[in-house]
Amino acid sequence: MITAGKRLCLRILTVCAIMSVSSALFYLIALLIIKNNFYDNNFKVYVLTYSFVFFSFIGACIMVIFIYRDYRSKKRFLEEIKLFSEIVYHGSFQDRVYFEDYPDLAEVYHFINNITKNLKKKSERTEEERSQLDAILESIPDALLIIDNRDEVVYLNDRAREMFDYKSTPVSRTLIEIIRSFNLNVMLENVKKFDKSESGEIFLEHPAEKYLMVRMSPFYKKNDLSGVVIVFHDITELKKLETMRKDFVANVSHEIRTPVTAIKGFAETLIGGALTDKKNAVKFLNSIVFHSERLNRLVEDLLTISSIELGVIRINKQGINLVDVVDTVVETLRAKAAEKSLTIKTSFTSSNIPLVADKDRVVQVLINLIDNAIKFTQNGMIEIGFNDDNSKCCLYVKDTGVGIPKKSLTRLGERFYRVDPSRSRELGGTGLGLAIVKHIIRAHDWELKFESTEGEGTTVKILIPKSVKH
Repeated sequence: MITAGKRLCLRILTVCAIMSVSSALFYLIALLIIKNNFYDNNFKVYVLTYSFVFFSFIGACIMVIFIYRDYRSKKRFLEEIKLFSEIVYHGSFQDRVYFEDYPDLAEVYHFINNITKNLKKKSERTEEERSQLDAILESIPDALLIIDNRDEVVYLNDRAREMFDYKSTPVSRTLIEIIRSFNLNVMLENVKKFDKSESGEIFLEHPAEKYLMVRMSPFYKKNDLSGVVIVFHDITELKKLETMRKDFVANVSHEIRTPVTAIKGFAETLIGGALTDKKNAVKFLNSIVFHSERLNRLVEDLLTISSIELGVIRINKQGINLVDVVDTVVETLRAKAAEKSLTIKTSFTSSNIPLVADKDRVVQVLINLIDNAIKFTQNGMIEIGFNDDNSKCCLYVKDTGVGIPKKSLTRLGERFYRVDPSRSRELGGTGLGLAIVKHIIRAHDWELKFESTEGEGTTVKILIPKSVKH
């Protein structure tokens, strides 16, 4: 391969050779004219002058041709480089510059092609690293936001979009526009002011009530704050569990303290001399028995729930006829309903509805639900029925009672939770009946659903997958 230096030398030698030939020809013509005495001196000067001009013009033309060829070569080279640069700028590294037409620029072409190869490798590596980073960010179970030093959000992962109900692209949107929280804004200002990580807890009311644990960490570019990474961990369920635990401890303490205090008070009264008063003594003893039974029911219900949760009480599933089970429970409670002039009605499309379940636990669930319906229904009727749709079967208990406030529906099934605590205690409830029902339903892999309107009644639905039917 001829290098650029050698090609330049060849061009210089070619030009020199042409100039030498032109000079030699001019010299020979001038010599012939000068030695020839036939021409006068004026004609000799005229011929020599025009010969010099002619050969100078020939040399100049040759030089212009070489310069023009070189100019066109460089121009095409620059155009190709410009076009190639635009292609590379737009992210395409497939093309390369060819130099067959410009051997003297081979080194430049090789250099540009090598740069392109390196750029392509780096671009592929960067794209791979970006894909890995995106996969990592999207796989984070917590919501993640990245903001720049102008407090504008530049990145949200899918969990953040879901948590804050944000669907659009965060173009020039500040953090406070997406998440309206004063405490969050204060934390961000502290991170920027003190140049260190910050963590804390915030409460959001929109789009839904949430408790969030927030962690903010700044990142830098050349020792200057470039932005902040914010991670949101949803602790709403933990807060609910903590509240339920506190309520449970308080309720257990209260439920146990009340009968124990009554028993202790009546016993002390009897010991203090009331035994001689037969009329009051019997009354006090009946009260002791009543509160003892209430305490016993409470302990039994707690043991039942714990046993189901721990798996001590196993669900013995077998084939049963649901209609027979419902009829047995209805006959057991019909007299109690009649005392309040209530009617119990069953609605079944068939006299035989096969079901795979624990018969004793189904009886326990139905007794609890129908008994609750009787307690909280003053007039009207109670209906037990079964629906069979395309996906799931539904066993329901419907009453025309006082109904349940909408805000209380989500808490039904919590231990010791009562919609009307005073009325429930008067009726002898422990506040654990629905909790037991919920655990039995879960143990069968069924679903429990409550529908109610205040003043109109309540419907309790047990959703059963068709796969558990014979």
